[in-house]
Amino acid sequence: MNEIERALTAHPDVTDAVICAEESPDGRQFKVAFAAVAPDRLSAGKSKHLQAETDRRVTQWRRAFDQVYRHGPDSVAPSFVGWTSNFTNRPIPETEMIDWLDCTIERIRSLGARRILEVGCGVGLLVERLAPGCEVYCGTDLSPVAVHRLRAFAQSKAELRHVEFHEREATHISGLSPQSFDAMVINSVVQYFPGIEYLHTVLEQAVKLVAPGGHIFVGDVRNLELLPVFHREVQSAKAPSGVTPASLERKIMLAIAQDRELVIHPEYFKGIPEFIPQISGAEIQLKRGSSYELTRYRYDAVLRVDPEAVSECGKSRDLAPQTEPWIRAGRALATDPMAAAFLQQLGMELSDALRGQFRQETLPAAVIALSQRDFADIMPAPSIVPDDAANHERVEA
Repeated sequence: MNEIERALTAHPDVTDAVICAEESPDGRQFKVAFAAVAPDRLSAGKSKHLQAETDRRVTQWRRAFDQVYRHGPDSVAPSFVGWTSNFTNRPIPETEMIDWLDCTIERIRSLGARRILEVGCGVGLLVERLAPGCEVYCGTDLSPVAVHRLRAFAQSKAELRHVEFHEREATHISGLSPQSFDAMVINSVVQYFPGIEYLHTVLEQAVKLVAPGGHIFVGDVRNLELLPVFHREVQSAKAPSGVTPASLERKIMLAIAQDRELVIHPEYFKGIPEFIPQISGAEIQLKRGSSYELTRYRYDAVLRVDPEAVSECGKSRDLAPQTEPWIRAGRALATDPMAAAFLQQLGMELSDALRGQFRQETLPAAVIALSQRDFADIMPAPSIVPDDAANHERVEA
């Protein structure tokens, strides 16, 4: 173990550290340090920073959405601004976006809702198509820019003047009447939530707003079952010619470990009725349309609200041990964006600390903090660092 590795392991959160020699596609040599964080230290660090990090992440996405919407088309009409491909880092082709939107609209309309609450209405792609056929339509969004633009757009269209818009977080439902909607729509939004606990809180509040027999439509959910497949295909598409299989494998594993979006196993939604008894059932629907990024790795979840199920679920729950709804058979049913955020922050703090102790020419180009499990999985493979490992976030609202 060299001096820099010893300095990293001196940090109370770090149990092991390795410096690897890396080579960029153009042949440049550089070093990267990997630091392992023990489970208890990761849990403690995440808990300590949880509320601050949750608030920071919500603020971050508010600013990101504001920037995208502010610099979008001059017209206030809905558009596909901000939808970027992970494969090309370029806008997703409009033909694919139209196909995706048409299939989503058809699926929501099939619920037969006349009073809709949409959480995360974004630029208004769903508002424009769904609201004219509704008696009541209410849209909420984090972005004041989005809300302002949608209000102006709705006022310019006679068929949309009944639509209400509110600037608020998904968990803030004050002022909305209980059971006043036939459906709540949360489409292509949950991947930006701070964690699965946040989504669970949203669903617990949603059942208070949706009338008996209504639905909660959670659309465009990134599928945890397919997360390895997704990153393998993305990194393979971006890999330079001549990359070795071992190097590509390292890149894929790092991309999975550093993904900071909320990715959910379908089993989470299937188990929801056990924990939120007002939900009587969940249907997982595969995405329809041509085979592309927005259909291959995502699904829709349709939850049915039925207060009559409360008593029956209440009886069964008393007989079963209580476990977290996002854990099944000892395995997590969702990624942990807050843990990924904490590890990224820790990596930056470790880099700053090294700069105060060593000469610039001896320092690694970066310090990547990983959970102890990911560290053990990744380190045996030959090293290569993803070009965009620290930033898999895309604005897709």
